[in-house]
Amino acid sequence: MFKWNEYQNLQKYSTPPHQLRHAHIVQMLSELQAIRPEAMELSTLGESYEGRSILCATIGTGSNRVLAWSQMHGNEPTHTAALLDLIGFLQRDPDHKTAQAILEGSTLSLVLMLNPDGAERYQRRNAQDLDINRDALHLASPEGRILHDLVESLHPQFALNLHNQNPRTAVDYDGLKPAAVSLLVPPIDAADSQTEGTQQAKRLASVFLSAVQPHCEGMISRYDADYMPRCFGEWVQQQGSATLTVEAGGWTSIDSSPLVRLHFMGLIHVLEAIATNRFLDADPADYDQLPRSSEHYLFDLMINKVRVVNGDLANSFVADLGINVSGVGPCSSGAGGTIEDMGDLHVTTGKTNIAGDGLLCLPGRIAYLPHITPSRLPTPKEVEKCLRVGVTTLIGRVDYASDDELIALEQLSDSQELTINLGFIAAQSTRSVPGRQMDSLSSAILQGVLGMLSDAIPDPTRNTLGSLNFRLFYEHQLPGDLDTLIPIDVYSKQLEYVADFLGLTGRGQIQLGTPADLLLLRTPATHGNQTTIDWNDLQQVIVAGRVVFDGEKCLNERAGKLLKGSAFRN
Repeated sequence: MFKWNEYQNLQKYSTPPHQLRHAHIVQMLSELQAIRPEAMELSTLGESYEGRSILCATIGTGSNRVLAWSQMHGNEPTHTAALLDLIGFLQRDPDHKTAQAILEGSTLSLVLMLNPDGAERYQRRNAQDLDINRDALHLASPEGRILHDLVESLHPQFALNLHNQNPRTAVDYDGLKPAAVSLLVPPIDAADSQTEGTQQAKRLASVFLSAVQPHCEGMISRYDADYMPRCFGEWVQQQGSATLTVEAGGWTSIDSSPLVRLHFMGLIHVLEAIATNRFLDADPADYDQLPRSSEHYLFDLMINKVRVVNGDLANSFVADLGINVSGVGPCSSGAGGTIEDMGDLHVTTGKTNIAGDGLLCLPGRIAYLPHITPSRLPTPKEVEKCLRVGVTTLIGRVDYASDDELIALEQLSDSQELTINLGFIAAQSTRSVPGRQMDSLSSAILQGVLGMLSDAIPDPTRNTLGSLNFRLFYEHQLPGDLDTLIPIDVYSKQLEYVADFLGLTGRGQIQLGTPADLLLLRTPATHGNQTTIDWNDLQQVIVAGRVVFDGEKCLNERAGKLLKGSAFRN
């Protein structure tokens, strides 16, 4: 049996699952085939709607025929990565007892990335905007027809239908946890009639369960779905193949990379059990006894029972805040993060929870530091100073008359590792070349500057830009004094005004759908008629749904976003 600790010694590809594209798969499969060309056949089954090849890797010489396909939804890549690891193991280490058993006892047909067009866009559907897994009856998609024809030609005894589910899907054992693994034996009809094939599939589920359970206790569920005749899992099951659907879900942290290892272990144990017929000893009741996935979804972060200040302190209220880190898909860990729900959320929980009792929640500060430029980003010490006084968004300036600064701005990208949010406004510090001023300014606008400082602009130019609803600022209008003590009521009103002034929609507020740039402070003392913020009371700073400052230290989180906007007012 392949052991858990052996996985770390495998030679694996470094490309994160959510970054895998068709070109990667073609190259990686070709490289893996070249290791032992005689042992692995690589065939082209056909083409996607946009003409990308759909490849099938065939490996093994045994009598048990197994078909597995991954990423029929383009934004569900975990098992594509796991299958690459599996093929790499079988090709590089064929003398390992587990590899030997699989290769001699089964013939594997592995389709990695059935939906390459969707994977290219990192979207669920194909290029026709069709859900391939709802196309088993009509076969309107070329990808669906390819899978249909492959099943009919291979007549596999076993089939593995590999997916990702919402990473916030929960399972309730003793309290809600993320469902890292959800298993489904697709029914053959609405009555869930039992056949030899469905019983065998339940035994496969039991094997998978036994392999992963020690490493994700309380995080395994039965996928919450009934008979869906349009789906390929049901159709393949009806053809007599013992079919198991495996859903990779979420993890206890935002980082979901452990899921590839977890699902690799489940798959390799299932394949060895098929090859040796040991799956026949598994108990199908293990599957039947799995709890169904919860009706409630987890949040990436929940702040419980915090006093939300969204304007005047007198109008504050106590609520739970449910925050999700957004990205390009269910396996993403990219920057983003919004407030998804607020109110009484006690029926669910977060992957991470913060007790908000006795704390105020304020929107994060916006500050203008003119020495911050595209070529001179804030230093770690400057970032820490900003975080200690509640700044979650920094505004710098770009000299639009400087070619070097414009190039530096262009080279900044959304993938830039930033701890806090960063945006720029245009200014002119150097003398512009006659006749090029508007060209340079246009270049800055196209690169997403938030507006322009108007202090040094001649009146005719200022009037022209103003007539175009161009965002113009005087420097004294921008908040730049980090050490000012601010009454809470004044803070909230000024912040909302500045955010609107800069075109930073949703920032400066705590509402559904707004960016989760938040401050948690101990409730400050009231002096006279005003409650003034004391930054010594700051407990945590949250940027894009991630805690970047906790108590007395900055955390190694890169949650910030490069803010690009329209320099024109609506």
